[in-house]
Amino acid sequence: MKLLLCTKNDLFGAVILNYLLPELRQHEIRVLLSDKARTGEDSIPELRAEKFLEREYPLHHFFPTLDREGTAGQWLTFNRLATKFGISIEREYDINGPDSTRRLSTWAPDLILSARFSLIFKPHILALARLGAFNVHPGVLPGYAGVLAPLRALWNEEPLLGCTVHQLDRGIDTGPVYSISRLAATPGRAVQSYIPDLYRLGIDSLLELIKWIDRGHRPDLTPQDPAAFRYFRPPTAEDYRAKSLPLYNLSDYAKLLQQFLPANATSESRWATHRSTLEALLSQHLKPGT
Repeated sequence: MKLLLCTKNDLFGAVILNYLLPELRQHEIRVLLSDKARTGEDSIPELRAEKFLEREYPLHHFFPTLDREGTAGQWLTFNRLATKFGISIEREYDINGPDSTRRLSTWAPDLILSARFSLIFKPHILALARLGAFNVHPGVLPGYAGVLAPLRALWNEEPLLGCTVHQLDRGIDTGPVYSISRLAATPGRAVQSYIPDLYRLGIDSLLELIKWIDRGHRPDLTPQDPAAFRYFRPPTAEDYRAKSLPLYNLSDYAKLLQQFLPANATSESRWATHRSTLEALLSQHLKPGT
């Protein structure tokens, strides 16, 4: 099948592709990366920190260093993924515009698969995929639609977080549900550390869905209950001040980045250099007025 994979140009977008691509070698793949920013992320300190850790540090410092050195671990950077799997990984700024519509119409994907893409697909793009379009949402639908679903669920003291695979339709996070996978919340665990685990659950389910469709079956989908639907917009500074939940933990973040480094005798010393750079840049980034 022709599979159009749509994700974000950030650390977790790379993680998602590292989960997906080794399992999809038998398919023809194209990848689109979005760069859409969260509303207010440069004005709220908490979102500025997340932006730095998710995008600025990996994309402008960590990944380029690995690419220059030719360094690779269990996980690969975007450039090395494109090379290893012989695929096109392109930046996408206007998925619904005439240029993208023309390119995708010519290529004619069988499936559109989205995870963390941030851009909204209009009906004419969804219609291009003859077997449908599906999204991996890191929250339980219909109760946690919108942005930063794991954060909202933890703020609400949910005992279980979830990741939903659902069909894309005209709405935002409103399409019928294929699966919901759940993960236990742990007191004191930083929000950001849940993200790769939640997407891992969703990607596992998405891979099952792809196999099912590839065998000629129609997936069993459950319509969402409109009465239970809740859409969350980006939090305000006041929202963050009212909560005492850790958003990130540098030790957990380091373990994530170390998956991109080779597991050998020099990995610890190599990571020590990266961590020193990371801490200095993060400290500078979070200073008022920067």
